[in-house]
Amino acid sequence: MASAPRIQFVVTNVDYKRRDPVFWIEVQTNITKYKQKQKRFPRYYSELIKLHDYLSSTCDDVLIPALPSCPSPRFDKEGHLVGRQWWFTIRLPGEKLVDLGDIGSVENKIQLWFDRIVEHDRTKTSEGLRAFVESEVGFRPSIIPQQQQPQQQKLHQRIKSPKYVIVHVSPDDMEPEFGHCLEDLDIFSQNLQAALTRLDKLVQEQNLMARSWMDLSSSWVSYGGIERNPSLFILYKTIAKGYQQLVDLERSQASAVNETLSDEILYELKNCESTQNAMQRRLVALSDYLSSRKHTESSLRSVERLKSSINIDRDQASEAIAILEDARIHERNNLQRFERIDTNLRQDIEHQYKPNTAQDMLRTVKEYAKSQLYLEKKKLAVLNEIIVKQDDVLIN
Repeated sequence: MASAPRIQFVVTNVDYKRRDPVFWIEVQTNITKYKQKQKRFPRYYSELIKLHDYLSSTCDDVLIPALPSCPSPRFDKEGHLVGRQWWFTIRLPGEKLVDLGDIGSVENKIQLWFDRIVEHDRTKTSEGLRAFVESEVGFRPSIIPQQQQPQQQKLHQRIKSPKYVIVHVSPDDMEPEFGHCLEDLDIFSQNLQAALTRLDKLVQEQNLMARSWMDLSSSWVSYGGIERNPSLFILYKTIAKGYQQLVDLERSQASAVNETLSDEILYELKNCESTQNAMQRRLVALSDYLSSRKHTESSLRSVERLKSSINIDRDQASEAIAILEDARIHERNNLQRFERIDTNLRQDIEHQYKPNTAQDMLRTVKEYAKSQLYLEKKKLAVLNEIIVKQDDVLIN
């Protein structure tokens, strides 16, 4: 028994030193049309954008997830790449190194995007995905319309005639379920925008607090400059140094907010837009079907009028019958296309978009909470160190 088609992408490393970062990707597959079942190859981030656009253009019945923004790497003082959860690498002076486990790779969202693309039954076998893997000169897709058959060309010319009426469908004309889905997406988008606004205010408050700690640190430095008591001089210096550490921690908290919740919300806004565009494709497909059905009805009435006519022109009758037959074929094809898009997009929204969004948001909230708790503990340790030093001065 033949095994199911399978393909796996793994981002092994990334060259961030270029303006357009290069992702090294390792692929393994059992799909027969692939020349090599295992391969490692580089692709620029701009080529990932092209792959996303190609899949979105050619897979009309698939809800393609939005491509995450290009990762912004962080480097330590030695120039080494720091993981996504970089805040776990922050150490106070004299603090022992504690292994907190995997802090995540910077490009993990790109890896997750690849995972979801190749896990989808209707994209894993895409010709564009094969070209993305096997091209030796980079990924340069071109969407070429299939060559029309002579009969289809005639029909294409006929439906451009004034007799072919386009039926425009609005969301109000759809079933209530469709309207509820659009409304939910709109509310979700508005809530994300509101959350993003509140997070911007939070980041501004944290940066303002950092400036306050900086001003206090400068004040204690000034006090130390005029202090003649050696013990108080050391205390003032310790306080100023502690406040400077608090400045760095406040800024780290603001950065952590941006790189967890804010980034994820921006990404989910893009995903929400992709879903709304998919719903629009469903509307267009229905409009095409209703237009073709109306054209079939019009063509049928033309044939009926010819039948009731006293003088029937043979060429005219043959033309009318041919138009009717073409119209029926066109209507049937459009009906099949609409049913395919309708069924598959419903499944993608229910079984992929909704659970994936919930999973991503929950994971991000946990990551955000861990970052803030960890950095708050660091701030508490700094303040505790200042209190201990103050107590030593008072005792002595």
